[in-house]
Amino acid sequence: MDAKEFKRFIRSQSPKVIAEELILKTSIHAINSEENYKAYKDLILADHQNAYRIAIVGSANWKFSLNPRKNLSEFHDQSDIDVAIICAESYLQTWDELRSYHRNSYYSLDTEGRLALRRHGENVYSGFVSPKWMPSLKSEIRQRYEKLTNKYSNRTVGFKAVNMMYFRNMEETIDYYVRGIRAVKN
Repeated sequence: MDAKEFKRFIRSQSPKVIAEELILKTSIHAINSEENYKAYKDLILADHQNAYRIAIVGSANWKFSLNPRKNLSEFHDQSDIDVAIICAESYLQTWDELRSYHRNSYYSLDTEGRLALRRHGENVYSGFVSPKWMPSLKSEIRQRYEKLTNKYSNRTVGFKAVNMMYFRNMEETIDYYVRGIRAVKN
């Protein structure tokens, strides 16, 4: 599929239907077979047993970036692997720690640190949170994130860098990707 065909696909149905279809795919661009993709998700699920669903998202899944600034750029050698972990427990635990850090440290941060925390808050409003946003490397959540993303950067994904994003539920996950689909449709 080329970028024009992808745009036609994106425009073929409602953004919500397209987002759900992309997230629920059993075969993705970055992994060469359904069996390998399932095994990769099972590896992650073993570490996130309370997760409702695990999915590789972004260009590793659907081949093209939905980020408007990336102009449908195609998945390539320097691309990373974005993993959506739909797990209310992990989402809330990570958000709680980030919020506590924010409350306790906001005024001791420099301007760049404050802007980063504010941007992360906007992302939470958009439906996801990531432990990599924890500025403190002493954070247990951040340390676990680093260990797990290193573990998930394996042969199956070509040892590419892995990013984990926690979503509270499927509805928030779909809604987040609907925004990118709407941007591409226009």
